[in-house]
Order: sequence, then C-alpha cells, then structure tokens
Amino acid sequence: MRKFGGPFLCLEHMMSLTTLNQALPIVAAAYGRKFNVPVQVGGTDAYTDGATIQIPQIDETPASRTLAYGYLAHEAAHVRFTDFALSRSQHPLGRFIEGVLEDVRIEQAIIHAYPGTRTTLDAVITHLVDAGSMRPVAATDSPAQLLGNGLLALVRYRYRQQAALAPHAENAQRVMRRVFGAGFVRQLDGLLTEMPQLASTQDALALAQRILALLEQAAQSPQAQSRAGDDERQGADDGTTADDAPPDAPGDAPGDAPGDALGDAPAQGTGTAEAGGTETAESGAQESGSGPGGDSADSAGTAIEVPGSQPPSPSALRQALSATDEALPEDLFAAVAETLRARAPHVPTLLPTVELYRGDPQQGKAALARVRVHSAKLTARLQGLVQAQTLTRHRTARHGRRLSPGHLHRAGVGDARIFQRQTLRTAPNTALHLLVDLSGSMGGGQDLLALDAAMALALALEPMRGVSRAVTAFPGRSGQQDQVTAVVAHGQGVVQRAGAFVQWARGSTPMTGALWFAAADLLPRSETRKVLLTLTDGFPDDFGSALAVVQSATAAGITPIGIGIRTDVSRLFPLAIRIDDIADLKQALFGIAERLLLSTHA
Repeated sequence: MRKFGGPFLCLEHMMSLTTLNQALPIVAAAYGRKFNVPVQVGGTDAYTDGATIQIPQIDETPASRTLAYGYLAHEAAHVRFTDFALSRSQHPLGRFIEGVLEDVRIEQAIIHAYPGTRTTLDAVITHLVDAGSMRPVAATDSPAQLLGNGLLALVRYRYRQQAALAPHAENAQRVMRRVFGAGFVRQLDGLLTEMPQLASTQDALALAQRILALLEQAAQSPQAQSRAGDDERQGADDGTTADDAPPDAPGDAPGDAPGDALGDAPAQGTGTAEAGGTETAESGAQESGSGPGGDSADSAGTAIEVPGSQPPSPSALRQALSATDEALPEDLFAAVAETLRARAPHVPTLLPTVELYRGDPQQGKAALARVRVHSAKLTARLQGLVQAQTLTRHRTARHGRRLSPGHLHRAGVGDARIFQRQTLRTAPNTALHLLVDLSGSMGGGQDLLALDAAMALALALEPMRGVSRAVTAFPGRSGQQDQVTAVVAHGQGVVQRAGAFVQWARGSTPMTGALWFAAADLLPRSETRKVLLTLTDGFPDDFGSALAVVQSATAAGITPIGIGIRTDVSRLFPLAIRIDDIADLKQALFGIAERLLLSTHA
C-alpha cells in the first residue's frame, strides 16, 4: 500500500538493545506515549494505516536503529498531522509531488511540537547520503527520476533545512535548469516559496496541483521554453548570472528553528548518524556534469549556464508527466521500510497495541459482589500493616532537642540516652501491573478464577496510598496476538471498570508481548518499586522469549511475580505462587501484597 511519505520514520538513536530500557519495544512504547500514537513491534513489516504504526524487530546495528527510530517519528507525524481521508491525485506524478510536500510539512509540524525529533529525522537523511542511497541527480537520469529526486532534494534542503542535502540541492538546481529550462525552474522556485505557509494536508495537495499544472503548461509551450533557454544563455554570454535563486542555506529558510538533541523524546540517546556525506555527494555531482567541463557556479553558489549547452527540451517535461508509478523515484520512506523488512528477523509481536473494553456493567456488578468479601478482608489487613509500618517510632539518643520524660533517670547513672528522636518508616511507593492470561487453555473456570483474583487484588489495593495499579488481559478479545485488552488503567477505579472484568478464555498465549507491554508501562513510572504480576496457567506460546523478558525485567529493577492458576509457574517466574480456587486467594494475595508493599525489596 502506497502511503503519504512512505515509511521513513524517526526516533532517537540509542546505545544497545541489550538492556531493557534500550530495547526497541520499550523505545517504541515511549514514542507512542509521547506522540499519542499506538505502536506495534514484531513481524517483518513496516507501515502505518493512519491509526497505528507497525515496525519489525531490528538487528542491533546503529544503521538499523537510526532507520527504525526515524521511521517511528516520521510515521507518527503522519498519524498526528495528515488527513488520510482526503482524495489523492489520480496522476502518478501528482501523487509523488503530494507525498514530497506533505512529508516536509508534517515533519516540520512534529518538530515544532517536539523539537528533539529534528535530530532523529535528520539522522535518517544523513545515513542515506553517507550510504550512497541518496545520490545527486544527473543529466542522464530519466526526466521522471530527475524531476522527482531534484524536487525532493530542493524541498528537503530549503524547507526542512537538512544540511546533508546541500550538494544535492545545488546540483539539482543546476541540472534541472539545463534539462527543463530556466524559465520553468524559476516558476517552480516561486511556487515552492509557499512551503512554509502550508498548514494542512489540503494546503499541500493544493500546492502540488499547482505545480502539476505548471508542468503541464510548460510542457505544452515549447516556444516559451526555448525563449527562456535563449535568455538564460544570453545572460551567460553577457557575464550576468541566472536570476533564479540558488538553494537557500538551511538557517535562512522560513520557519527554521534550532532543534535540541531530542529533549522531548525518551532519554534513550542522541539518535545521530555518522557525520559527513559531502564526499559522496560531491563526487556524484562531478559525475553528473557539475564539475569542470559541466555547468559552473559563481562564488556565491549561483549556477550559470555554460554557453553552447543543449537548449531546454519541453519533451523532457512531457516524459516526466507521462511517467508511471514505477518510473518515478521510490517513496523515500517506503524505501526505508523495505530496508527494515529486509533486516528483520521473523519474530512474533513483541509490543502489542491495547484495545479498550467496557464489558458488561451488570455482570461486572455480580463479579464485584462475588469478590468483595475477599478484597474487603484483604484491604483491612493491608491497611493495618501499612499503618503499623508507617507509624512514627520513638527512640532515645545521646543528643537532641527534646528530652524523653520516661528516661530521665538514666542521667543519674551516667547514661546520656535521655533525648527523644522520631523516625518515620517508609510508606508504600509501588507501581503494579497485573497481567491476566485469558488464553484458551485457561477455559473451564480458570479464566473466571483469574479475573476474580485480579479484581480482588486491584480492589484491595485501591485505597492504599502510594500504590498505583493497572490490570491488562491478553490476548485481544478475539484472540489477536498483536493486541491486549485494557481492564483497569493506573488511576482508574475498579467499580467503574467492573464490566471489563467480564471476559472469557480465547486464542493462544502470546505472553512475551504481554510482558513487554507491562514492562513498557512500568519502566517510566516514578514509583521506586515496580512489580509485574502475572496470573496464568503457565504455558506461554514461546517459553524461551517469555523467560528472556522476565530475566531482563528483573535486571532492570522490575519484580516479576507469577501466580499459577492450578499449576506451578516457578520455571518462568523467580517468585511464584500457586492457587487452586478462590478460597486460596486471600492468603496468597495477602502474602504477595505484604511483600510488595512493605519489604525493601519486593
């Protein structure tokens, strides 16, 4: 599917994927939260459908990370700022021009909202230039390739201020004048000056249509093109320069604003690619005739036509106008997506998206009544423990400002411990994410038991100050492996969400993705203790990958705990408890809650 701007997205360059907070699913989730755009990680495809961004798992090379993180930023900009409902041009060249203009517009928009994304987005272009994937245009290119790539270089250098494209833009200006005529290029430059004023997708489409109309008009007027070429060559004979302006410097472009590293993105690194790229670009420019023996430029960078060069050919414009999609340059970000696909190992969904679910409020009330007796007793015991743990303690000391009346007699025997000191115990400061396995193997009543257990614990913890909890079920309600179902979010009340606890077993057990989802939810939270609690029958689709996430989460400071529903899950979770029915739940959950709330290490 051909998309606006294709797939080059943008995110921050990071260090290594060997630690949890630097892993792609965690970074992708962070960008999803930042931009309010759902992101999926896994499989072998890279695309956006206008609502969700999909990227594959990548290898750990800096190049792959630069492309993947850039892809995320670019596509997030499309999801946030592109109106996908608008009709696209029926003309292949018109659609290409629309994509180029809209790509630049939405990138400027997301940079304005999140200045740090400038670094991530620009790193993609720098990498492509350094790798030779983006080369300067040449007079020997087909008219469609010359016009498409030339326009791309000019717009991205002038109006996205991407310095790595400076040689490409200067060369494009020179070669396009020689092939298409100075008069046409001058008019094109005039239309492009409207780029900074584009405020919507509709504006971008309208400007693209005006450029297409200019092309059609110029292609139908060979005499005017020839006169324009004669005027240009006459100016060169007279020693004057062409009156069409050279590509503007990035800092001079309207709307330019300095971008700080990626201050508005998750603190995962700088996202920069290797510096340079001018050597490749300059050598390409020389090959295309811009060096000695070809067109020349004055010291200010203004290109001058060399006397005796070939007159502009309107047929070149007609050839560009008749080009098919296949003859035009590949969409820039579609090419990046293709690179990501080629480098992706085939893995299942690592980061699922979340589906909202209201459930049945009436059945939710019945579930509440069923578990309230257990949660109420659990709440009372926990509150008593927390209160006892956080009460002010008094002790005696040798120094202080307040005497302890009950210990003044010590002074008579030379014991200086007669002063009173107060100490405060640490109150709970815990974030909990509770995963509920609702795979098909949980049928036969185990699904009901797991949901009742989750509701009881969430309800019991709700009054606890210093405790935040969320509940999520997996897989999706129709068994989708790439989705999880939101039951209770942090800060939501169980009573209001009771209907969401009314669900049933379905599908397989994509526990790896659910664990990634919960870890991505916990890592950025401010609470000092983070607990990932999973209610399951202990049979994930891929035991090895699930175990790897558990181990990585443990290393990152998250405490994974498993509650096995009528099964032993100690092989998967370092802290594991088994419950066989609701009667066992109270004592089991009390032990877990006491540990996660009150101990120094959950």
